[in-house]
Amino acid sequence: MQEGEVIKFPPIIELNVGGRFFTTTHLTLTKCPDNMLAAMFSGKYSVVLDKDGRYFIDADGDCFVHILNYLRYGDIPKAAISEYVYREAAYFGLHGLMQELEKHPQILAKIQRHNLRSQYPGYSDCMDSIIKSAGCPATKETLDVNVLLFKNENEPGHDEFNINHMCLCKLRNLDKTVAYDAKLGPWKHDSSEKDVLNCIVYDLESLGFTITSRYLGTCIYQHETIECKKAFYAITFHWWK
Repeated sequence: MQEGEVIKFPPIIELNVGGRFFTTTHLTLTKCPDNMLAAMFSGKYSVVLDKDGRYFIDADGDCFVHILNYLRYGDIPKAAISEYVYREAAYFGLHGLMQELEKHPQILAKIQRHNLRSQYPGYSDCMDSIIKSAGCPATKETLDVNVLLFKNENEPGHDEFNINHMCLCKLRNLDKTVAYDAKLGPWKHDSSEKDVLNCIVYDLESLGFTITSRYLGTCIYQHETIECKKAFYAITFHWWK
């Protein structure tokens, strides 16, 4: 295809979508503007052909049925498969379909959870640290990962108060102090440390881990009357449940 040349497509289009074959019209594929399919078949770009001359689209062929039915009839998939189709709708840039699917509770909840996580800087790194620590060799049925959570950073209140101190927690009823394996904070969102812990627990359980959590206490560091007060929680991984 030379620069400035416009490809003329036939009115009937044969497609190979991830190994599944479809027959539709050029009009259907370009029905909704400003999306990937409309751009592909606008005539401005070269489209890859498979060995049999079908136009090839590297996408989920099973899901493309629902994409095509939306373009043909405006059909909205049922809630049971909405997450599955939403991913493909986003891939193709079908914003109208995405908006309709976002009315389903599971999609809306997923978006809300994503928006919430984005309010916590370093959330992904914290999750990675927790999972990495959980994978350490263990000789027990359970393994504790200690997480430090703090909505607010320590403010300098005294020249001798070390805001860069190492946070440690004294375990209740035990003559033992522990450090943290992962930390998260500070954040500006109006969420408590307990709220953030619940978010972490939800995500770990969604990944398939069997866990429990408990409050351990606060950092023991203080200078005169100024205390650190950053919160420690233990996330216990249960390997035999």
